Amino acid sequence: MGNTVKAVVFDIDGTLVMLPIDWNAIVSEISRISNGGAKTFLGFVARYYNTKEFWHIHKLLEEEELRAAESMRILDGAPNYIEGLCGVMRIGFVTMQSRKAARRILEKLGLTKCVDALVAREDAPTRATQLSVVLSSLGVERKDVVFVGDKVGDAIAAIVNNISAVIVLRNPVSMRISETDYLDEDLEVFGIPIVRSFSEAVEVVKKLINS
Repeated sequence: MGNTVKAVVFDIDGTLVMLPIDWNAIVSEISRISNGGAKTFLGFVARYYNTKEFWHIHKLLEEEELRAAESMRILDGAPNYIEGLCGVMRIGFVTMQSRKAARRILEKLGLTKCVDALVAREDAPTRATQLSVVLSSLGVERKDVVFVGDKVGDAIAAIVNNISAVIVLRNPVSMRISETDYLDEDLEVFGIPIVRSFSEAVEVVKKLINS
């Protein structure tokens, strides 16, 4: 990782909050309108971005996201940690939720004042592209940015964009992916630490700030 941090980018769902979304219904509709061509939500967005099929699912899911935002679960007291970074550095958010839903979530978390940049699924179809867009908006050199996410895909997106990252895996079933492959080993090669809570992730960021 770099020696300085001037901006931190956060994923929202799964990193800051958990949204109680009925994914079975959404994935079922994705399968129907794609004739089985897409099997997952992220795969669908990447393949069908900005098509009529994309906007159909976008609208359905946005309604579900706005409903879920009212009963979301806040993870690890995340807003308190982010508020501590407000004003100290630039803060960005990336999400595969809709922009309207993301704004509602951040409003409920009391973080609206902390948003220097927000990139949602309307803006870019993949996490790698989202990070590229948010980096342009933040106007900070890549070596001075750290991204906090919760998926292996988040780590890959950070590597693609040449920025530092911390991945929060709260309840990993196993770091062993196959007989010959371990997730933590793979990410360690790229200097990406795995932590078990948001507070641990912030401690990593703070160490980088003070290094």
